[in-house]
Amino acid sequence: MPDGGGRLHAEQHYTYHRPVRVGDVLSAVERDGETWEKKGRSGTLKFAEMITDYRDQSGELVVTATAVSVLRVPHEEKA
Repeated sequence: MPDGGGRLHAEQHYTYHRPVRVGDVLSAVERDGETWEKKGRSGTLKFAEMITDYRDQSGELVVTATAVSVLRVPHEEKA
């Protein structure tokens, strides 16, 4: 997706692989997820996932967070 304004936060959800416990020290690693488009009357909506995996001090996966952003690309004006 192009950089710049116009991008909105559309969705956020979490998958807990086990309960977070007192004393856990979590580290986060981000990665790109899926991308897709939907076309409408006013233009195209471009969606993109950003996935963050949270692991504990022993490397066990504890939580996966998935954020979805959306960018509206208007139709080109015809001359």
